[in-house]
Amino acid sequence: MNRTIATLAATFGAAASLAVPAVSQAASAGSVLYDSTPKPGTVSVPSVGPEAYAFNRVGNEVLLRNHQSAVRHVSVTMSSWACQSGDWQTGCTTKPGAKFRVPITLNLYRYAKTNRTTGVAKPGARILSVTKTFSVKYRPSSVSAAESRYMGSDGVLHNGIAQTITFPVNVKLPNDVVWTVSYNTNTSGIHPLSQASPADSLNVGLSPNVRVSHDRVPGTIMWDTRFASFTGGAPFVTGELNRDSGWAGYVPAARFSTR
Repeated sequence: MNRTIATLAATFGAAASLAVPAVSQAASAGSVLYDSTPKPGTVSVPSVGPEAYAFNRVGNEVLLRNHQSAVRHVSVTMSSWACQSGDWQTGCTTKPGAKFRVPITLNLYRYAKTNRTTGVAKPGARILSVTKTFSVKYRPSSVSAAESRYMGSDGVLHNGIAQTITFPVNVKLPNDVVWTVSYNTNTSGIHPLSQASPADSLNVGLSPNVRVSHDRVPGTIMWDTRFASFTGGAPFVTGELNRDSGWAGYVPAARFSTR
C-alpha cells in the first residue's frame, strides 16, 4: 500500500456509498469489452477527487477484448460527497433527489510508451476527447448533528453516494487504450474555477478488481497529481500525465461497451 491509499483512508474514513447496476442500459454482458466497475450490489468503495488529491486527470491503461465493432459508450463510476448545505465532515443537509451539474471530459489515448532512460510511461497520441455535462446527485443528509454520515439502503453509514456516468463515443478503438476523466474544481482541473463548487467534493470511484478483460499493468493508474506524497514514487513525474505504481486492489472504475 503506498502513501496515497493510506492518506485516502485517513482523509475520507468510510468508503463512498455505491449503487451499481448490473449492466447499464447501453450495454449487455456480451457487448462489454472491459469492465472494472464494482459488482452489482457493492455498497462501498474508495475514491479519489481532484481537489483533495491535486490532480487534473485520472484514469488507467486497459486492454479491451478482441472486437470488430466500434465502442459506443464508456462509463465511469463517480462518487459524490457534495452537500446542498454544510459538508460531509461537519454535517450535511440535502433535499432528496437534489442534483448539481458538472461538465466532465473523457479523453482516450493510444497505448503508453515507456522512456527507456527514465522509466516514465506516458500515454500515446490522443484518439478522442468528449465533454458532457452531467446531473450529479448530492449525497443524502447526515443522520444527526452527532453523525455526519448518512444511512445507506444497506443499513450502513456512508459519506458519499456513487453513480455511473456514460459518455457516447462511437469510435473504433485499438485493444490497448488509455482513458482519463477530468473536471474543474476550485484548484484543479484543466481550467480551475478559483472558487468553491460542489465538484470539489466529487470523486472518481476505485474498484477492487477488473471483471472483464485486463489492465495493461495491474496495480497502476494514470494521473497527473502535483504532490509526490500521493504517489508510489519514482519513476512517476508529478504534474504530468503518466503511470503511477502502488495501487494494487484499487482500479479506476470504468466500462467500455459496443452497445
